[in-house]
Amino acid sequence: MPVRNGRRPVAATVCTAASGAELGYFPLADPGLLPVQGTSGATAVMLAVALAGCAVHMWTRPARAAYSGSAAIALGLLSYPLANLGGFLLGLFLALLGGSLALAWQPPLAHVPTPWEAQTEPVPHTGDDAGNSR
Repeated sequence: MPVRNGRRPVAATVCTAASGAELGYFPLADPGLLPVQGTSGATAVMLAVALAGCAVHMWTRPARAAYSGSAAIALGLLSYPLANLGGFLLGLFLALLGGSLALAWQPPLAHVPTPWEAQTEPVPHTGDDAGNSR
């Protein structure tokens, strides 16, 4: 079933993608220094790629945004001790915000017609009274 406009978790996707971009920006600003940064720089890049993957998953599979949201929250919490205080706390907060927005997002319900909106068509009369033969 194709997703129509307005039926995607846009704010959650943008916040999660921004957190991945922010976490990956400082280690990749000068890739020549990546070996000097050690495990913190490499972990920040891996977390940034994972958060970008969560954002893509939220955008392409909006019905399963809760899975990506919970993963974004977990990755954001992991970024605090593993990747330069979570990208100087900005990446951490963006990941938590995007993940919580994805968990709170609900796909719109299909429109169920109310009784006065339902169109009732009259039953066609066949002119046959075979059921009332008494």
